Amino acid sequence: MTRILSGVVLAAGALAAILFLPTIPLRLLACLVAALAAHEYLKLVGGDISYVGGVAIVTWLIPVTSSTLAFVPVAVLFIAGLSALQKRRSGQHAITSAFALIYIAVPLGMLVAIHDRFGPWATLLLIATVVVSDSLQYYSGRTLGRRPLAPTISPKKTVEGAVGGIVAGTVFMAAAGPFVSP
Repeated sequence: MTRILSGVVLAAGALAAILFLPTIPLRLLACLVAALAAHEYLKLVGGDISYVGGVAIVTWLIPVTSSTLAFVPVAVLFIAGLSALQKRRSGQHAITSAFALIYIAVPLGMLVAIHDRFGPWATLLLIATVVVSDSLQYYSGRTLGRRPLAPTISPKKTVEGAVGGIVAGTVFMAAAGPFVSP
């Protein structure tokens, strides 16, 4: 019950932020969320906590210009290489730490960029499409799933669930999209 209650509170807060915050405060909130998420991720994988600030900075920069996005993978490899050389860490450790820039900063930064360029309803449409796809992946996988998708990574995920999620997300976007962007 606690997980459901906290999820509802967080969802309501996110909805209010998307609908009512102007771009700059929304970007600041996204940077804060990115920093917190990066801290949790880096603790979980045993990564370098010093990347938290970089994740927040990349989250801030992505909405500024779309050309920033093209440089993120190159920057991640460069930063990982420097980290491995300077701190005498393994390449795997450096990549795992630098991956937070792509895994966390890019999606949050892009959500703010979509909000800034297309408005809050486009952002909510994208989030709703992901929720619908995720939900239908779960339910179609539980109901129809027979063939494992990637048994060593996630043994309960099935090919049928993946197909169900793709179809549901596509149908939802095709049906709801014209209401948001006629």
